Amino acid sequence: MKRASMLTGLATSIGLVAGTVAADGMFITHDLDMERAEAVAAIRDRVEINEDWLFLAEFGLAGGAVTALKICYLPLGGDIVAAGLHVMAMMPCGNMAFYETEDGGTEMSMLDLRFMTELSDAPSLKAAVETGRPAFEALLSDTLDIR
Repeated sequence: MKRASMLTGLATSIGLVAGTVAADGMFITHDLDMERAEAVAAIRDRVEINEDWLFLAEFGLAGGAVTALKICYLPLGGDIVAAGLHVMAMMPCGNMAFYETEDGGTEMSMLDLRFMTELSDAPSLKAAVETGRPAFEALLSDTLDIR
């Protein structure tokens, strides 16, 4: 496992599309120009009609203040398996959270797929990140108008 101190060096990395990368470099956030329910529906609807994606769950958190989505990009499955069955808990999935900001706007956050390579040095996980990031970028761009 890589040392936690390496996370600091990742903080200057760019996020998916033009998102804000949190100080630890693993959380990507985007301010959205749509309501939370509209953004959630856009992602869910897009994923459900595309055979490369799998919609797993939508649920409320924090007393309904957050809507969480769990979606998977299936083409990454082979790279995840190649890293060893012990890493299957990561699966080729993304967890997204949608919530209102203090100023009444809507924000989305998700883990950068690079988290997988911080947990394991398996070369196939690097390939998964290189394949998955553009897929998630396109999903966000096409559904949430993030450019």
